[in-house]
Amino acid sequence: MTHSAKSLIVVTWDGETTPLKYIYRDTLPTFDLLVFDYSGKGNKLLLNSVAPIYFLSEQTECKGQIIQALHNYLQSIDSISKYQYIGIFDDDQYISMEDINKLLFIADLEQLDVFQPSITHDSYYDNRQFINKPGYQIIPSNWVEVMCPFYRMDIFNAFAPHCKDNISGTGLDIYLVPTIQYLLGKTHTAVVHAVQVKHMRPVRTGKRIFSNGKTSIQEIQIMQAMSMTLLLQKNKVSTESPAYQKILAILNKDSKGEITLLDKLNRIVPLFKNLYRMLVDSSYR
Repeated sequence: MTHSAKSLIVVTWDGETTPLKYIYRDTLPTFDLLVFDYSGKGNKLLLNSVAPIYFLSEQTECKGQIIQALHNYLQSIDSISKYQYIGIFDDDQYISMEDINKLLFIADLEQLDVFQPSITHDSYYDNRQFINKPGYQIIPSNWVEVMCPFYRMDIFNAFAPHCKDNISGTGLDIYLVPTIQYLLGKTHTAVVHAVQVKHMRPVRTGKRIFSNGKTSIQEIQIMQAMSMTLLLQKNKVSTESPAYQKILAILNKDSKGEITLLDKLNRIVPLFKNLYRMLVDSSYR
């Protein structure tokens, strides 16, 4: 089986160190490559061994600005509509070309709209629900994190213009993208556990204050409010529909960078279900 269309993979780069340092080039890619130099230094000669199809150099602070710059750049490419998915990797994520090819194959097979690879157990991470679960190919999810997301190109083009005031990229994954997916009717989101990526560096957004004077938590809250406004303005579906109630529940859930007691209590039932499933599986070995 072949992909419905080629995809575009973006890998960020600091403009100085070895480009694609953590991408193991074990096979030829089935996708086109764009290297994003977030230093703005434009040292394209250092990319001779990589030979990307596209190269963009613009000084940015974090993922939100990278997404804005990517969107602006891609609008100038006439053939951009030919791509099925766009995937965005940071420069500290270890994965192989073969695994990216496999990831795209599975996404096409499962007709996913938004997805990400699972995270290895020895990674630095923020969200435990995305850690690899052996034995699963994909597991549906309400959202995927902005660390290494994949989007259908039309979804990316629809949400990116709303990120112009968001530097960190936080909040667009939890709130904005699911809202846009709902409005477009493309809500098939999953974590692909058949493929793993390792995050090599500690998460750096944290309590950092960006040039707009805001922390990532403040940007999450702004994105939450904006997404709710967007939903109320654009929604054309009955407010009684299950899909509407689901997106409303997502937008009403606060994300303040901490795990609440209620969240912990809500995990008790799934915990016992998973333990029971594990014991049953073990009894057949």
